[in-house]
Amino acid sequence: MSGVGELYERNARFADGFDKGDLPLKPSLSMIILCCVDARVSPEHVAGVALGDALVIRTAGARVTDGAALEVRMLWTLMSMATGATPNLELVIISHTQCGMERFAVPEIAAKVTEIFGSSDVVDTYAIADVNEAVSTDIERLRADASMPRELKVSGHVYDIATGQLREVVATSTLG
Repeated sequence: MSGVGELYERNARFADGFDKGDLPLKPSLSMIILCCVDARVSPEHVAGVALGDALVIRTAGARVTDGAALEVRMLWTLMSMATGATPNLELVIISHTQCGMERFAVPEIAAKVTEIFGSSDVVDTYAIADVNEAVSTDIERLRADASMPRELKVSGHVYDIATGQLREVVATSTLG
């Protein structure tokens, strides 16, 4: 059976007796989670996030890319329009140990990636030399972005692949 076939079998089991079709648009935890695309880092498993709990954005390395920042602003706007009020949302960035983007910080690999893509933009955006520093840097990227809502609360966390533990790196504060 193909991988897609397996997905449909799993979906059939999920849909059998499904009773969550009336969940509201606004997430119950008032949270946007930005995490890595890595298959080992699923917020549903790592932090027990259930359907309807959080909006989830995934990028390689859980990095704040231009696209991810745009999606945060778009979700903020959507929540504002849906409620008619300033959203009470927190952006929770969850990076992790043993990330594949750590390879992009290795000089020989960074040089090869730069050659493949024709510029250093990919390495500059995604490389992770130190996971704690990467989370802090991404939050500072958000603070420096004048188009980000100043009322947005942001926090940074690192998930340890080896232990399953989540730890805070940057405490919750608004961008303002």
